[in-house]
Amino acid sequence: MTTTTFSHNTAEHASSQSLHGVVEFPVSWFQATPAYLVLRPVAAFVKEWAQATPACIALRALLH
Repeated sequence: MTTTTFSHNTAEHASSQSLHGVVEFPVSWFQATPAYLVLRPVAAFVKEWAQATPACIALRALLH
């Protein structure tokens, strides 16, 4: 006699695992391109520049 048990939400768990691989591929591919090496420092610079603008400083002051 065999007993089969099914845990709750197995369908959602299986679909999230299959989507994980689909999402992971483009990210891995983009990180392997030369554009990623250029865009990462540019994005860091733009982020720091935006945080130093008066509008962002005032917004952060209002939110705290």
